Amino acid sequence: MTTWTKTLALAMLGLVVIASCQAAAPGGGNKPAQLTIAAVQGNEDAALKAVAPLYEQKTGIKIQVVEFPYDQLYEKLVTTFKANAATYDLVMMDDPWMPKFGTDESLQPLDSSYGFKRDSDIPDVVYDVGTWPPPRGAVPPAAKGKPQHLIGITIVGNVEMFMYRSDMGPAPKTWDEVKANADKNKKSNFYGYVIRGKATNPIVADFLPILWSFGGDVFDQNWNVTIDNAASLRAVKFLVQDLKAAAPTGSESIDAADRDRLMATGQAYQTTVWPGEITDVIENAQVSQVKGKVSYIPMPAGPSGKGIGMMGNWLLGIPKASPNGQAAADFITWLTSSETQKTYVDKGGIPARKSILNDATLNQKNPYFAALAKSLDAVPNWRPRTDQWNAVETILGTNLNAALAGTVTPEAAVTKAADQIKTQMKNAGY
Repeated sequence: MTTWTKTLALAMLGLVVIASCQAAAPGGGNKPAQLTIAAVQGNEDAALKAVAPLYEQKTGIKIQVVEFPYDQLYEKLVTTFKANAATYDLVMMDDPWMPKFGTDESLQPLDSSYGFKRDSDIPDVVYDVGTWPPPRGAVPPAAKGKPQHLIGITIVGNVEMFMYRSDMGPAPKTWDEVKANADKNKKSNFYGYVIRGKATNPIVADFLPILWSFGGDVFDQNWNVTIDNAASLRAVKFLVQDLKAAAPTGSESIDAADRDRLMATGQAYQTTVWPGEITDVIENAQVSQVKGKVSYIPMPAGPSGKGIGMMGNWLLGIPKASPNGQAAADFITWLTSSETQKTYVDKGGIPARKSILNDATLNQKNPYFAALAKSLDAVPNWRPRTDQWNAVETILGTNLNAALAGTVTPEAAVTKAADQIKTQMKNAGY
């Protein structure tokens, strides 16, 4: 064999080795033609769908967004992860689902596998909510002692906030002022406060910020049930008695769309609110009669001295079975970059970057951005990090709804809820 032939053979062998290494790269190093995302159907994924074509223009990789209604998405992900099926390269997840997927080890670690690090322009709590095991609060028994990893990156920076008719009065600083304003402004066909009181998830979402601000909680740091202690009972009474006195009749049937309608048609003074409701309804000139008359603030302070909002972040994660992990990680990096986020926000997206939330120009178009930035700075809470939360929420929400409807006393409601939650958690090994 001539020297030239030997050189050519070695070069070809080198190319084969390189190609083999690329094909075997952890998480899938090759560039796929398409990435498939399982997403929730609604305002939460609208901006994602709007910017996805820009990624294809930039990289040649098509982004296919497969949508499911909220409950169907959760069940679809549970089934897909259990089968270890490579159906999706990325999945959208509501943050209360993280304990389930973290406990089951259904997702790839984004830090150790793909080098994700915290960005100082994004609040730590936004990374914390996507970290498993949780960096604070009670840790499930099965997760104790396990190394922490980032398994989800926030793409919808949801924090529950407070809105009020600023053309009619000043911002309430405390829940006592909320009640005083509610009583003062209540009149015929105009409600001082709107309770989102529908059973299970709706009333629990409305109640938890009040509960935490009053110094109560569902569990303590060791998973002991505390929903029936003095502080928690005081919060329940405040919701189902004090606020109910200025709320619409039939509050036990009101959901988010109902409270939005009452605020948007000028029939209510104040209530809690999620960012998506502000964009779609309250600040939407096509449906709102109060655009420019409503202001947004972080949750008012309770007897604890703090006002504590609740996180409802939507995150992107990479399923363990995806063969396109690196390409999926690259998409997350692109989507959450400062440059892309400007377009994302223009399409109605809810950001988590401080520089965007505090931008004066963007606040003119999105008047809740500054309040969202302050809510994140105040370190909002997340729902208890347990894979039993769906069952616990159903128990708590059913009993709270009964108290709001007046069919049981607040004392009876918290006692029954506590007993049922204790049984649920004990049976789950807590």
